[in-house]
Amino acid sequence: MKKILFASLLFSSAVYAEVIAYGPGGPAPVLKELATEFEAKKGKKVKIVAGPTGQWINQAKADADIIFAGNSSMMDGFIKAFDGNLDVKNVEVLNIREAGIVVKKGNPKNIKSFKDLLKDNVNIMVVDGAGQVGLYEDMALKNGKRKHLLKLRKNIVYYAPNSKMAVDRWNSDDSIDALIIWSHWAKVLGEDKVDFVQAGKDSIIYRAAEIAVTNSAKNREDAMEFIKFVQSKDAQKVWKKWGWEVK
Repeated sequence: MKKILFASLLFSSAVYAEVIAYGPGGPAPVLKELATEFEAKKGKKVKIVAGPTGQWINQAKADADIIFAGNSSMMDGFIKAFDGNLDVKNVEVLNIREAGIVVKKGNPKNIKSFKDLLKDNVNIMVVDGAGQVGLYEDMALKNGKRKHLLKLRKNIVYYAPNSKMAVDRWNSDDSIDALIIWSHWAKVLGEDKVDFVQAGKDSIIYRAAEIAVTNSAKNREDAMEFIKFVQSKDAQKVWKKWGWEVK
C-alpha cells in the first residue's frame, strides 16, 4: 500500500511539475524566450500557450498556473471570465509598449506620423479586438480633434479581430498601406519586410502587459518565481530586444 501511495505521489508530482501560462500573442515572444532562460537557470519548465483567447481559455480554466494579458482591460476581462480563480490583487504590471504604424519596407507612402494616415489614398488596417479595442480611436482623439477620427474612419479598409489575424491579412493583402498596432509586432512581421513609424507625440498611446498567478495554481511557488524572473533586471534585455520599453 505504501508503495502504491508513493508511486501515486511521484506521478502527481510529475504531472504538475510544469508551470503553464496562457495569454495573447503580443507578450508571448518575450515570455517564451524568458521561459527558456528560466529553465536553463532554475531547472524549472514553464510552458507558454499563446494566441487568440478563444483557442485556449477553456483549457486555461482547468489547468492554468499563470495568466498574462496584453493590457489592463484584457486582464480585467480575464478576471471576470475566470469567475473567482483570478484575483486582481495578484496582478503584476509588466513592461509597456507604444502603439504606432507598421508600413511596407521603405515606406512608399512616406508616412511619418499619425497625421499622414489622414491623407487621401492611404489604406489602413486596425485591430479592433483583443487588447486593442478602441486603440485607433484613442490615437485619433488624443488631441481632441473630432475631424481626425472622421478622416481615419474613411481610410480604414479592414478591422482585424485580433493581432494574429491582422498579421495574416498584412502578409496576404498588398493593398494595405499601414497597420495601426503595437511596436513589437514589427519584429514579428520582420524588420527586413516592414518599417515601424511612431505615431508622434500628439497621438502616441501606451499599454502595459500584465501577469497574474491563478488561485488554483498547482505549481504556485514556481509560478511566482517565474513572474519575478520576467520582471528582473536581467530580463529587461529580452523585453527590449522584442520592442518593449524597459524599466
